[in-house]
Amino acid sequence: MKRIISLCFILISLFSSAFAYNWFDDRYFELSVGSKFGLSNNSMQIGDILKKDLVIDLRKLADEMPKNGWSLNSYVVPEVSLKLNLRKVEIGLTTGTEIWSEAGISKDLFDYIGKGNSLYQTVSISQNINADAFAYEEISVRFNIRDFKIVVKPTFFMPVMHAGSSNGTLRMNNLSDGSFNIDYSSDIELYSAFAVSGGGGFKGGLGFDLGGSVSYPLFDFLTLTGNIRMPIVPGHLKYKTVQTTSLHFNTTVDKIINGNIGDQNFSSSHGDSQSADYMINRPMKFSAFADFTPFGNWVVFTGGLGLGFRHPFTDDKDSFEFFGEYYLAASLRLLNILKLTLSTEYYEKLFIHQLSFSANARIIELVLGINAQAAGFLKSCSGGGVGGLFAIKLGY
Repeated sequence: MKRIISLCFILISLFSSAFAYNWFDDRYFELSVGSKFGLSNNSMQIGDILKKDLVIDLRKLADEMPKNGWSLNSYVVPEVSLKLNLRKVEIGLTTGTEIWSEAGISKDLFDYIGKGNSLYQTVSISQNINADAFAYEEISVRFNIRDFKIVVKPTFFMPVMHAGSSNGTLRMNNLSDGSFNIDYSSDIELYSAFAVSGGGGFKGGLGFDLGGSVSYPLFDFLTLTGNIRMPIVPGHLKYKTVQTTSLHFNTTVDKIINGNIGDQNFSSSHGDSQSADYMINRPMKFSAFADFTPFGNWVVFTGGLGLGFRHPFTDDKDSFEFFGEYYLAASLRLLNILKLTLSTEYYEKLFIHQLSFSANARIIELVLGINAQAAGFLKSCSGGGVGGLFAIKLGY
């Protein structure tokens, strides 16, 4: 009797597992709305900044500042997608916006603030700004050829804006009368699909890149996947606006304490937007992943490595960047109804450690995630930045 009950329990469990994975995971059609986002820096802890009584140890800040200086990173990627599952073929359409920015200040500024400088010694400080905004329309087609699962993703994108500056400088020097001079200058070049000033309508040129992936089950418990995103046609930004800023002032510490900045001369202006033709692509990427399922679909271990190139095939050498990427994750699944994933990755020059959760009731699925992140590994583990993701999926 016990054997019969045990056998029935095993058969019911196997049937339920197979039914659940097919029924909950494969919708005939699906509408999804979601976004991922993040904000981080590589030096200060967000918890310290948000304290009621803010106290900053300037010398400690200077000592712990990375050699490449302070950086602030942000990104947001909202998307709306629609998928249609025809069993042998899945077709998807995704509309989204990708906004990314990075700004930095050299370490010399923090050394000056925390440790000061000698009489008549000049301290030179540099800054850099890099930012992109794209709107895109992606078509995805998934199909199988024998044991190979193939996904093709042709994407049309419209660059909206690119801002760049690597020539911002700040110079400070102490004088014998106890005062000090500060001189600042920068030119920020803004390329856009619209005129910032001076009139003019929307002008932009569509770009095109081709992405895709190929997956192959090498063993029952191991699946290998290769991914690629290759720029084909660059997008075009037709306007250029230059924001010029300059500042000079002479003051003393006593004047600043008493609320008097001192003698100053500040100007910041931009002329009319001029015609331009700035060519830009979305990042080019290559990656390879392995999914390891030693206990079936209940637990999935994933690992991957990749390479990325920001602003490939561009004449603007200052904006070109190369970076490596990796991804490690462990997912626990309960009949594809509940899913919990713990992951760590290096993605577009950011270390991201994320915990995500999804609840799936077939007609509706909710995905939520929260992460700690920063450009430096240690700071990403100690509150240098936060981010997250969310998505709502509807369908049947």
